[in-house]
Formats: sequence, C-alpha cells, structure tokens
Amino acid sequence: MTSPSKTTYREGFWDNISEYEIDPSWSNNPSKEYLDYREKFEQAKRQSYTGTFPISIEIEASYYCNLQCPFCARETNSGERDIGHMTPGLWKKILDESREKGLKAVLMDHEGESLMNPKFFQMVEEAKDAGIIDIWLHTNANLLTPEISERLIDSGITKINFSLDATTEETYDKLRVGGDFKKAVKNVNDFLDIKIKKKAFYLRSRVSFVVQEENQHEKKDFYDFWKGQKGINMITFQNIIDVSAFERPDEDCDLTEQELEEKFRDTEPFYCTQPLDCNVIDVEGNVVPCGQPVREHTKDFILGNLNNGDTIESCVNGEKMQALKSLHKKGEWYKNSMCRLCLRSIRGENYNDSLTTKKINQHQNQS
Repeated sequence: MTSPSKTTYREGFWDNISEYEIDPSWSNNPSKEYLDYREKFEQAKRQSYTGTFPISIEIEASYYCNLQCPFCARETNSGERDIGHMTPGLWKKILDESREKGLKAVLMDHEGESLMNPKFFQMVEEAKDAGIIDIWLHTNANLLTPEISERLIDSGITKINFSLDATTEETYDKLRVGGDFKKAVKNVNDFLDIKIKKKAFYLRSRVSFVVQEENQHEKKDFYDFWKGQKGINMITFQNIIDVSAFERPDEDCDLTEQELEEKFRDTEPFYCTQPLDCNVIDVEGNVVPCGQPVREHTKDFILGNLNNGDTIESCVNGEKMQALKSLHKKGEWYKNSMCRLCLRSIRGENYNDSLTTKKINQHQNQS
C-alpha cells in the first residue's frame, strides 16, 4: 500500500498493528503535563518505569454489546461472564483513587460497547474533572447518532477509535454481525463533521481494520476512502489475533521451570510493556495486568478485586504483578502461562517456529 509522503507510518504492539497518521494536527502544542505523561510510556518501553501506579487504565464501562463479531473474545466464550454495566460504586472507587494518585489516562472500554451504558457520558465528565487528560473510546459506531457524537465531544473525549473492518456491506455483514454498514459509516462522518464544526482539532479520530481472510482484499480501498475524509487523523490495520487460544489451558502448564527453560531457550525474544502501561479493570472489579481475555482456567492472572477491599495500587504492586514484571525484565515471559497463551495467539502458526528461530539462525551463520 502506497501512502502519501506526508503520512507518518509506525509499527506497534509487537509489529501486530500498522498505523498511518494522515493528519497530526491533534498533537499540536501539547502541554507539559501531557508530554510528561507520554514520557512514562517511553520509560516502559525501555523497562525503566518505576512508578507505583498505572500509567493508564483500561476501564470496562459496560460488558453489553450490540454486535456479535465472530472474531471477538466475548463471542468465543459467550455465557461465561455475566452481562452488565460498571456500577456507580465501583466507578467511584476507581475515580477517587485515580484522582489521589494523579492518573492521566483511561481507555473507557474493554470487551463491550461502552455507549450502551446510560451513565457513560457522566463517567467521561467525571474522569475529566478528576484530572484525567487523555480519555479514549473504541466504538463500533452503530449507536453514534449526531446527538451522541456532540455529547461525547462536549464531555471530554480526547481520542476515539471507530472499529469498521470493511469497505463493503457484504464483508461488513460477515465480520460485524448485527451491525449496519451504511449507518456506521454515516455516523462516523457525522461525528467528523461535528468535530470540525466545534473546532475540536485536539481530538484524535482513528478508523481501524482488523485484517483477516474475509476482508484482506479491501485493505487498500479502506485506506483510500478514509484518508480523504476530513477529521480523520489515523488509519490502523491490525492483524487478527486468534482469541481461541485463550479458551483452553496452555499446553505447557504441567512443565517444570527447568523444562520450560529448556523448551524456550532458543525462542525469539519478547518483552511486554502492558503490565506497566495499561492495566485493566472489568465491570466485576477485577484488576488484571493487561487486556487479554481471562477465563476460568486463567483466573490466577487476576491481581485482585476492588469490590473485595483491594485497591488499584495494592493490586499493581502485589506479589503477582512484581513476579510478572520480573519475568519480562529477565526475558522469561514463557514462565507465565497467560503470557504463553498470549504469544501463541499473536504469533499464531509462527508460534512454534519462533521457538527455534535462534537455533536456525545460528546454524546458518555457522554454515
């Protein structure tokens, strides 16, 4: 795909996401407060962040969703979790501690469509009033009427991602089951028009495309269409993650530490920043190191629960999190079963191949 020279391209999420920045105006004249907060992400990448509170938190405002996308984690385990919205009491606990600790960023969704929560706009306003300066939302845009768009902008959203994944109704209907392609596109364009009318140029607007067999032929058309829409800042392509890997126990869960070291001795290196820069709190109050789906057989990955007397700070500084951070710092991610499932889902068919990458390279170098 050829992009204009003014477009900035960058890789992310272990090269799983490709972003094309069409319009960087959202980042003009950032405040010192914003730059200081973003520098913490760079520290996390360098493994040098030593803060005792998350850099950002992913908040599951709602576990309701109006679509049934077949590639979504919530569809692969339909029925295991209770449907519901985050309670006002739980939200207040999060907000009170976040205000006290100086949290600067929240992503206001996780495995649901947050716009289904009738108190969502109030939550965004309260987050802004608490001193949170970066407030994100991912939405499938089907509920995004002009009235809702205006309320979102007025409430304090600073970044929004529209999950679309298609350029034709036929493809959209396969991937975004229950959605309306024409309505979603119109809603996004209406949002962009309102953004421009309100001169909310600080608000980063992004459209995303999860690349999979059913839609990969539409990548170029998706890029070409959205790069011409005024108000769009970024276009993102993400390789699909095989979430089915999380639905069964890890195949290496019975191996000893010594056996794990032997099996993964020559594996491709990997270091994850998510335990440092983006922890998750779901509608039930569970605090989790990262955004990967937790199931019954991986509940030990949960750090604590805010409804049971834990705090965010106690969870992210407890023994479980310290052990996880230590493993990643030493390059021993494979000693955590959830991390093994994660790498299996991200690397897919290449997962087992990556175990012998170094060995193959060494052999070639010696030849």
